Amino acid sequence: MVNKATILTIARKDMKATFSSKKIWVPMMIVAIILCVIVPSGFAYFGLHFDLIGKSGEDIEKPINAFIEKFPVDEMKNTLAALPTMGYKFTYFFLNFMMIPFFLMVAIINSMVTSSNSFVGEKERNTLETLLFAPISIRDLFIGKVLASLVPTLAISFIAFLINLIIVNIITYPYFGEILFINSTWLTLMFWVIPTLVLFNIILNVLISAKVKSFQEAQQFGGILVLPIVGIVISQASGLFFLSPIILFIIGLVLLIANVFLLKLVAKFNQRNTLFQSQIH
Repeated sequence: MVNKATILTIARKDMKATFSSKKIWVPMMIVAIILCVIVPSGFAYFGLHFDLIGKSGEDIEKPINAFIEKFPVDEMKNTLAALPTMGYKFTYFFLNFMMIPFFLMVAIINSMVTSSNSFVGEKERNTLETLLFAPISIRDLFIGKVLASLVPTLAISFIAFLINLIIVNIITYPYFGEILFINSTWLTLMFWVIPTLVLFNIILNVLISAKVKSFQEAQQFGGILVLPIVGIVISQASGLFFLSPIILFIIGLVLLIANVFLLKLVAKFNQRNTLFQSQIH
């Protein structure tokens, strides 16, 4: 049985350590603000008020229209086709589809920062030895550290999404006549995929952090998870495939199954001496 009081105590202690260090929480906020607020807001404003395509509009009009014709979602295809200019079409497409990997990237980066610091951070603060010899189970210790990373990461992601929702729609509503980001694709992303992705990334990084001896090592291993997001960016831009609600639901389901597997692995990871030796020596 897990000890809820112990888990909450560990989580509160770690979150306090995270937010007491500007080197940790300031970069997390900056990344979220830049990628999830400034980029979409700037693109929406300049895309609708200035001719970003310029003189090359005629050259790219045919391929863009062909791209729209092959679009798999009929509702989105019809909306894009009805927009009056190529600038409007490109802006609408960017905000609805190309912004998805940005939010995934922020979730991965921020969860990686907090979770990679879980055990090696204790070592750097000279508190790990005391923690490992405390009368708490390794399972409770892991769950507490996972929770300490999960809460701030999701909080920052949701706050960034809310700010983005407000600012971008203030800019775009007079032109598109609809509220962006309140649809099945984005709601599935924010409330299904991102929570399961963050949890997966955190559990994996906490396990990695328990094995390595430095914060740099932990981040190097955790950074590998950024690579699939780069692939998503390329696929979205090239039209190879689109993150429709169904695909997003399947991705979240796969991540949920992976989380169950990792949690079982954590439950079996009860070798206090091995963990002590991997960190102290």
